[in-house]
Amino acid sequence: MEVKKKITLQSVFWRFSICLFGLTAASLLACWIMIFFLPQTGEVLPANYSENMLEDNREEIENAKTVTDELIPDGCSYGVFQTDGTYLYGNMNEKNQNKMWNEYARGSSGNPNMGYLKYFQRKEEVCIAAYRLKAEFVNPLLRKWLPGFPETVLILILLIFLIGIVLLSRKFGNIVGRELKSVKQVTEKVRLKDLEFEKPDTRIREVDEVMESLEKMREALEASLKAQWKMEEARRQQIGALIHDIKTPLTVIRGNAQLMQEAESAEEARECEEYILQETGRIEEYIQILQRMLQSEEGSQFQKEKVDVRQTAEAFAASAKMLAEANHQNLEVVISSIPDYIKSNRQLLLRAWENLLSNALEYTPAGGDICISIKEESGKLLFAIEDSGLGFTEEGIRRGTQQFYQGDKSRNSRNHYGVGLFMVDSFVKHQGGRLTLENSPRTKGALVRLEINM
Repeated sequence: MEVKKKITLQSVFWRFSICLFGLTAASLLACWIMIFFLPQTGEVLPANYSENMLEDNREEIENAKTVTDELIPDGCSYGVFQTDGTYLYGNMNEKNQNKMWNEYARGSSGNPNMGYLKYFQRKEEVCIAAYRLKAEFVNPLLRKWLPGFPETVLILILLIFLIGIVLLSRKFGNIVGRELKSVKQVTEKVRLKDLEFEKPDTRIREVDEVMESLEKMREALEASLKAQWKMEEARRQQIGALIHDIKTPLTVIRGNAQLMQEAESAEEARECEEYILQETGRIEEYIQILQRMLQSEEGSQFQKEKVDVRQTAEAFAASAKMLAEANHQNLEVVISSIPDYIKSNRQLLLRAWENLLSNALEYTPAGGDICISIKEESGKLLFAIEDSGLGFTEEGIRRGTQQFYQGDKSRNSRNHYGVGLFMVDSFVKHQGGRLTLENSPRTKGALVRLEINM
């Protein structure tokens, strides 16, 4: 596509000015040519035509028995007076009759209102003729309806000049108008948040700079909207994760309720009741978090705090054992060499561990084995969990942390598969750690390792 050469508004103005100057010069030249050359064609009478004709007819006017209209050129008025000023005849109106005689009596050659005067002395009479020095058309019809040759030329040139001004204005107005129309179309698209458009190619440099600014505005708005959409998506993910996490305490409650039915002593029943109350409190806490997320943007933010690692790990281990017992699975939790405190988020850390435990419980058959290790390794807090289930496929290892991934045929039989791992991976990335999925050489099932910086 050919790139348009850029021009400036100043150059557009100068072009308009030059065209206007050229139009003015051409109009003046046309006016001069018409005034100078048309009289030479014989179609225009010279300005002193009436004066010359009167002089040529002077002898006849002075000696004729009666002065007739044929002796007086067209466009001239005349009157024949007695020597005492009495008006006898002519084509002069009554208003000018006395004025004509008074001018004659004063010996005047005329005045601006009546024009120039010529006097013809007749026998006991005076003929007074009034004429003007003005070029006229030879054609009687043109001479009747047009004001005069110079005036007609000036009016014609003025009309041509005005038509030229209108055409020039329309031409240059269309140039600027097309550019501004492009700006209007772009701003309208931005207003409607229709951001899928290309910057129009414009000829005027200043308009192109405005387009560049609008393009940057579009990019900024698009980035802002994407960030907003991403934030909304993160909120939806958090809500989905919370809904998923609520299943864990519900499982604990259901398991302890079953154990209460089978309890052989009041002490065992009270222990189950304590777990039920504890998990009920966790559900209430999840609901409060969900309410805060719906009320503000802070639900998806990660805030670090001082976390008692050992207390958190021991509480998790106790809850995990109850869940495994309820599912008739064998669970081993090994806590060794862990720091007292780390900078993290206790709620999210606990949720991450519980998500991994929940997956292991889901995919380990009754009587199967689950092994959990919590320790410090190379300056990181390591959580490893392995089970004796079917393990991961190659695709599951590669895509298991993607949200709502359902392609792994070996471990996708539950509705929440992929959600838990996705949320764990999101937490680990905020913490600056790493989540790895593999299969355990020892148990032949899944092995998930979660490392976070301390």
